Amino acid sequence: MGEALEKKERNWEREERFYTNPKIFYGTVILVHFLWAVAVPLTKLGYEAFGMAGENLFQLFTYAGLRLFFAGVIALGFCAVRKQKLLPEKAVFWRLLKLGFLMSVLQYVLLYIGTAYASGVVASILASSGAFFGILFSSLVFREDKMTVRKILGCVLGLCAVIVLNYQDIRVGFTVSIFGGLCVALSQAAGTLGAVYLKVVSQGRDAIWVGGWQSFLGGVVLIAAGLFGGGGLTLRGSFGDLWSTVLLLLSAGLALILSNQLYKYNPLSKVVIFSLLLPVFGVLTSALLLGESLASAPVVISLLLDCAGVGLVTVEKKKGEEERL
Repeated sequence: MGEALEKKERNWEREERFYTNPKIFYGTVILVHFLWAVAVPLTKLGYEAFGMAGENLFQLFTYAGLRLFFAGVIALGFCAVRKQKLLPEKAVFWRLLKLGFLMSVLQYVLLYIGTAYASGVVASILASSGAFFGILFSSLVFREDKMTVRKILGCVLGLCAVIVLNYQDIRVGFTVSIFGGLCVALSQAAGTLGAVYLKVVSQGRDAIWVGGWQSFLGGVVLIAAGLFGGGGLTLRGSFGDLWSTVLLLLSAGLALILSNQLYKYNPLSKVVIFSLLLPVFGVLTSALLLGESLASAPVVISLLLDCAGVGLVTVEKKKGEEERL
């Protein structure tokens, strides 16, 4: 028993050295956020394959649940290949269920309801609040991840980048729904609070196993809620039209495996700040897969602002140079 524990701890130490290595960290965190961004156009293509209307919330819950369910299956399958024990103890199961409710169910339900009421511009701007929530919650929970002036400035630059990216729509004008905007903001808060809780739950446990279970359980709940509300899915095209959904499931599984390792071994603020890149990645991947127009100047300016914001948060200063709040 003692030898098995020592072996497990040595494996975790090797993983920590790997995922905290600057080159590995930056490459992995950018890949993870690119996979999350490419999920947007892949999801839109999936909606077309199943003939889904964006207004049918229960169909959206079912489809989102399938994505989370299979991402969890892929992560747990990865754990099985590594010959890990898969079934959790009863006490741990309830913690995993709470984690799944926060990171999966509550986040997706609030997001879909919010985007149904809020304009695309408002939803895009408020979605960038996830970086600030992550930094705020992490600073309150983890002593080593304090709030700093640089982190606040990084979030402000990220917000400016989103505004630049949506400048044309802002000029035309948009309606503001307090309810819709509040739901979008709360969805980001739920997701980042879940990331904080995941970091806590994964202490002394494999982060991929924890993330796999939370995604699996959250997916089951969303599928059940969607089907209960009459949100069944029927393929409207041929099986060849399922390629986008298959890619979505595989990318979700890979992103889940990598993101949970990053959350466990790095300061949370250092990971969540990269969510500022999601709008830019979203525009680029939508242009690639959906043929949508690419406004090059706003995208380049937005990307530069995002990179500056990310740099402020992730590039560490020498001890004594950083002013903590």
